[in-house]
Amino acid sequence: MSGDPLPAGDGRGRARLAGALAVALASAALAYLRLTGAGVLAADFTWAWRGAQILLAGQNPYALIRPEGAYPFNDFLYYPLPALLIAAPLAWLSGPLAGAIFIGLSSGLLCWGLLRDGSHRLILFASPPYLYALISAQWAPLITAAALLPGLAFALAAKPNLGLPVLVAYPTRRRLLLFGATVAASLIVLPSWPMDLAGQISSHLNYVPLISWYGPLVLLALPFWRAAPARLLLAMAIMPQRLLYDQLALWLIPQTPRQSLLLTLAAWAGVILGLALGWGEAALVCTYLPALGCVLWERRAQIRGWGRRAP
Repeated sequence: MSGDPLPAGDGRGRARLAGALAVALASAALAYLRLTGAGVLAADFTWAWRGAQILLAGQNPYALIRPEGAYPFNDFLYYPLPALLIAAPLAWLSGPLAGAIFIGLSSGLLCWGLLRDGSHRLILFASPPYLYALISAQWAPLITAAALLPGLAFALAAKPNLGLPVLVAYPTRRRLLLFGATVAASLIVLPSWPMDLAGQISSHLNYVPLISWYGPLVLLALPFWRAAPARLLLAMAIMPQRLLYDQLALWLIPQTPRQSLLLTLAAWAGVILGLALGWGEAALVCTYLPALGCVLWERRAQIRGWGRRAP
């Protein structure tokens, strides 16, 4: 996944650019309508947006952002400082506009990366994780884009529970250097932020798929760890995550249009099942197990070979 751009004069490159711009504009418009209509400032991006404002004013955002009202003022600041540095260019905008631009740029970059391998991957934009990320102005689209475009690797430090699996799955030198440089820059800006964050992160509720009842099944991908999809699945499974947006990078695992469609349909079935039964984890079960199925299906010849040698 190099993400290298196509030649400027190439017709496919122009179509790819047009598609990315269309997705960026459409997602930004939808996000803006959602944010203004719901009256939630920048939704989840509010924490990074407010934190950047406080940081630019010369104060410690981890000390000042506290639970003090309704969403999005109902929690501590759980984002690492790199997220605030990324949000800083948008800090002077209104909350809804900042959140809309953030999700628009993230979605456009993600589309640009996806189109490198063909249009079949665009079904990702119909997945539950993407749509939930859109309405809540979350980081998953940008993190997933960084899996496809190495130049965005600085964003992986903004949400390490998603960024580290990308580094494990696609460990290029460029990604590692950009990730390390971003963390180093954040420590120069505010050396105390790791300790400030650690002091309040324990109150953040998350799921860890690997320690759930279905988690051991994910370990069936372990023999194929040399393949990037298997590494991504395994690394994601050991990370704490929230419903429903944090699982977006799993849509990089399918290798065919049919697999992408089946994963998307299964994920929506999980959402519906979770809503019907009041069992939110159904969305994870119906995402991780189909993603595991994609990994195993791509390795079916190797598995059959093991079976033939077993007697």
